[in-house]
Amino acid sequence: MKDPGEPTDKGINIPTVPAIASGGVIGLLSGLTGTGGGIFLSPLLLFTGWTGTRPTSGASASFILVNSVAGLAGNFASVQNLPDAIPVWLVAAGVGSFIGTELGTRRLKSNAIKQALAVVLVITGLKLLLS
Repeated sequence: MKDPGEPTDKGINIPTVPAIASGGVIGLLSGLTGTGGGIFLSPLLLFTGWTGTRPTSGASASFILVNSVAGLAGNFASVQNLPDAIPVWLVAAGVGSFIGTELGTRRLKSNAIKQALAVVLVITGLKLLLS
């Protein structure tokens, strides 16, 4: 059974120029705020209708992973050192990814995923405002 809130047309045509411009803005905002780009990418994909809820989750997770690796590489290039807690963070991220993937692909409906995203966005917004 199809989950409500998912697009019926698999052939969504994403306009190239707005997508590239959006990527640039997301990169700029991520760099300025020190926040993972997936926080900005998720609402953009959902509001524009460029993809559905589940593909948005996957794209955002991938985007955040690439940004995190780039940030760590930049940190290492700059200070020649990485935080000692990285192994713990890797295990926590792996466990969280496994649980999130299981919930997102098999257990939760699109509305529950959107509600979880809304909670994350509110927490991130409050963190940015209060720090």
